[in-house]
Amino acid sequence: MFPWLGDLPDEQAYEFLGEVIEAANAAGTHTAFLQTLDALVVEWRDVQRSPDSLARSSP
Repeated sequence: MFPWLGDLPDEQAYEFLGEVIEAANAAGTHTAFLQTLDALVVEWRDVQRSPDSLARSSP
């Protein structure tokens, strides 16, 4: 579902998935969850593309 998730280190992937679970528990409605999920995906995708993240993934 999130192709970029496999590119994250395990710790960051688990952190993202934890935030998705928290969002699902807190949302109250499907629509609220989907809106929160959209925001999380944008945030994490941007984190994954940030220069700091790219530097950490380089050998």
